[in-house]
Amino acid sequence: MSNPVEVIMDFMNKGGTTMYVLVLCSVLTFAVIGERLYTFWKMSLDAEWLIQQLALFLRDRKISETVEYLRAIPGVLPRVLEAGMIRYDKDKEEIETALMNSITEQTPVIERFVNILGTMAVICPFLGLLGTILGIINSFHKIAAVGTTGPAVIAQGVYEALYTTAAGLIIAIPAVIFYNYFKGRVKNMITEMEVSGNKLVEMILLSRRGEPFPEDLLPADPQPTQGKRRR
Repeated sequence: MSNPVEVIMDFMNKGGTTMYVLVLCSVLTFAVIGERLYTFWKMSLDAEWLIQQLALFLRDRKISETVEYLRAIPGVLPRVLEAGMIRYDKDKEEIETALMNSITEQTPVIERFVNILGTMAVICPFLGLLGTILGIINSFHKIAAVGTTGPAVIAQGVYEALYTTAAGLIIAIPAVIFYNYFKGRVKNMITEMEVSGNKLVEMILLSRRGEPFPEDLLPADPQPTQGKRRR
């Protein structure tokens, strides 16, 4: 039975120097995928649920309690809503400006490292192709030096050279998949922050005027719940 370490080292040696570059790219790619999956999981929050919890506080004009409630919940959405809540007594335009500024500040947090996956998705196939071309050039150079040729000799050189193309595609395919997935998550989270910010402004104005809250802003449970609800 072959030693797995020896098999891996033989695979890398056949790919030449380019294979080692691709290994570094693969480590970076899958590290980013793992980090972003964990980060998005930590940030996942039911926006509608959070708004409903805030409505219970604002309906009773419990402003300081609302701010403290938001500060106890991690994630980008609570930070955005907190920026609006601490300006409860300000003009509507000032609250909206604070919310938009906070969304702009939080966007890089959720976009962090995602572009690295886009870069890996583009360059890894080219690195694989480069390694293949260099491998074929090296094979023909050896053939010319030895003076021995034939289909078997050429096929062996091309066979080994194609290792890097395969490696490049193995890295690029998951990079493309997760890049598109994360970009979709980022877009959805930005939309949620904008919609939730608009709802918060509506609730603040209703609270200041002492008007009743619409049913769609209130939860079925009349008491606020602690912690956060993941989607």
